[in-house]
Amino acid sequence: MEGGSSSINGGMLYHEVQESKLCAVHCVNTVLQGPFFSEIDLAALASDLDRTEHQMLNTQHHQESHNVSMDGDFSIQIIVFERLRVCLGLIRSGNRA
Repeated sequence: MEGGSSSINGGMLYHEVQESKLCAVHCVNTVLQGPFFSEIDLAALASDLDRTEHQMLNTQHHQESHNVSMDGDFSIQIIVFERLRVCLGLIRSGNRA
């Protein structure tokens, strides 16, 4: 993320300055302690999740997203799925979160 990050406490804690309604982006990056994800990354995940939900429910994908709003709010599912994806990647690579 460009210009949205800052360190406090002598670099011991990563913190992002709030931009728009991107709370989920800032939440995920704060938990991971670095600028790992942008709103574009989470929007792509939301789109994938919408597509999967519509396939499972056998509905059309032309409806409005339930996982991201037009003004940048993301659902809790996006935060949970992104964190799980990171944790699973760490486990597969032999690292621990």
